[in-house]
Amino acid sequence: MQNNKKPTFTILFFGALFCLAAIVSGCGEKGKKESAVTEKKEAKIEQVQVQKVYIVSDLFQGRKVFEDKYCSQCHSIFENEEKIGPRLDTAQFYGSFLDIFSILWNHAPAMAVHMRREGLPNIQFSTPELNQLVSFLYMMPYLGKPGDPAKGEILLNNICFNCHSLAGRGKKGGIALDTMAAYQSQIVLIQRMWNHGPVMRSQMLTTGIQMPLFSGNDMIDLIAALTKGQKERKLTTITLGVGDVANGQKLFKEKNCTKCHSIFGKGGKIGPDLGDAIAQSSVTELTALLWNHSPRMQEKMAELKLPYPYFSETEMSDLIVFLYSLNYEDKTGDPVKGEKVFDQNNCADCHFESEEDKQKYIAKIKMDNPNQFAAHLWNHLPTMEETMVSQAVPWPELSGQELRDILAYLHSQ
Repeated sequence: MQNNKKPTFTILFFGALFCLAAIVSGCGEKGKKESAVTEKKEAKIEQVQVQKVYIVSDLFQGRKVFEDKYCSQCHSIFENEEKIGPRLDTAQFYGSFLDIFSILWNHAPAMAVHMRREGLPNIQFSTPELNQLVSFLYMMPYLGKPGDPAKGEILLNNICFNCHSLAGRGKKGGIALDTMAAYQSQIVLIQRMWNHGPVMRSQMLTTGIQMPLFSGNDMIDLIAALTKGQKERKLTTITLGVGDVANGQKLFKEKNCTKCHSIFGKGGKIGPDLGDAIAQSSVTELTALLWNHSPRMQEKMAELKLPYPYFSETEMSDLIVFLYSLNYEDKTGDPVKGEKVFDQNNCADCHFESEEDKQKYIAKIKMDNPNQFAAHLWNHLPTMEETMVSQAVPWPELSGQELRDILAYLHSQ
């Protein structure tokens, strides 16, 4: 994972993505003549030591690959335009890298037919490009849905206005929420609420008011209410990137989260294992979970004599996207099952024709991580398709788990 230096101001990732959509929408709509000339070169497949696949949380990179590889010819994301393929902001992708890649793989024959019909070239991926694209698709559910300002108004009246004010409404002399309208980000909201949590909890215990709990779309509905009319008033807005996974992983340790929580069995045992509990929740769900957990966490940290974790600048954004990324990495498959899948799909007929062929193929795949393995498979598509058509062999549709098992089998040879 790479850790890039982040800006000290906050940016709304929803706004950034929609601005991106407006800027690059149609950039991949290249003419048939132009597209037939470009992209003739095959991408090089890197051979490096086996390493973990890291998620690329910079969605601009994935969106660029989406455009450059002509995905936008058939699929819309943010544009209000109907195309031949399904909209990808509604057909959201869940699962690990290979789970999502398997959807692309099984879609390949139909996609190849359409691209030939449109005069488009065969698409090849370098390993970074494929990882950027799959990361982009993986991040789609993270964005969640737009908030409902009407529902947010109900929350403001029932909860927030007991102590706060907004545009002259609410408790007189209470802490004003007006400045939140500039940020338009539920992550900024949860960060400020989190940092204010100990004081809020103390005051609520004194006054007998219960600490508010959130569920569903409550957090994004609140932001929708706070920012309602911002555009009409032509007020300045401040935007925030999605967050940096590597820095979020670092913060998870620095903020003492590991004292209580484990990730897939590694870490503390007091709280739930977050690798199992989070399971690719949207940012709205994650912010609600964090907030609802804060009173119990504050008590436990005081009991363990640990300092309460405060967050500054983009730290909360980094932590939340790290938690969302936990299921991106593929677990090791079963080599025994992988051998069966390999045989059932007649892979050995072409790749293991002789012992020499087998050893060459194994040597090529032996050091591959799932990303490199997937890039090898994809870039082999034209040759594989031609061979299978000539031999009247059906296309091997594979699940993410079957791909994991095949890779484990090849690594075991």
